[in-house]
Amino acid sequence: MIFISEERRTDNLLMRIMLETIQNVVGENGLKSILNYAHLEKYIDNFPPDNDLLEVPAADLHNARLSLIELFGQRGTRGLELRVGREMIRLFLKKRAGVTGILEVVGHLFPESKRMRIGLEKFMEQMEQRHPSPVIPRLELQEKKDYFLLIDRDFLGSEGVASLEPVCNVYVGMLQHLMERATGHSHEVEEIECRAVGHPADVFKITKARKGRSSYRR
Repeated sequence: MIFISEERRTDNLLMRIMLETIQNVVGENGLKSILNYAHLEKYIDNFPPDNDLLEVPAADLHNARLSLIELFGQRGTRGLELRVGREMIRLFLKKRAGVTGILEVVGHLFPESKRMRIGLEKFMEQMEQRHPSPVIPRLELQEKKDYFLLIDRDFLGSEGVASLEPVCNVYVGMLQHLMERATGHSHEVEEIECRAVGHPADVFKITKARKGRSSYRR
């Protein structure tokens, strides 16, 4: 596994959602196999509490994600990771009604591109809060005529990973569902640069044009 400083922490809620999501996708026994493989046996039948305290070693979250890739293969795990990312955002919004309320309010007040921007800005705020980073600025949002670029210079998912293609599928899935919740419609999300490929940052392109009508799970 990749070495990550013990000083880096993430919050209990995010790790809990990650574990719940993997269990929802692969089942209880599948989750146990993944945790055993990742040497994270301490989480078997013992999820972190549902609170926002920064008590989970960031390495634990990272190693759980890496284990998915190592067990299922980079190509084989892409669909699984996209689903994990979408489910993580769905569960987070369900558990933190305050953030959901903001998205619901802006949905009635602003045009779609503005709702997308607000959703992305709130996402960045939560990422900064739940994944404290020594890199400043870690996150940057650029708005172009037809799309947004979300730049992340310190995402754990690409830390220490070498690949011929982008690997941040969980991140893509999170942004996909976030855009659906913010606008009520699907929008194309693509990772166009990735640290695992050799770029200095992970860069995600979010297209303003709709992919089509979409319903989402509340």
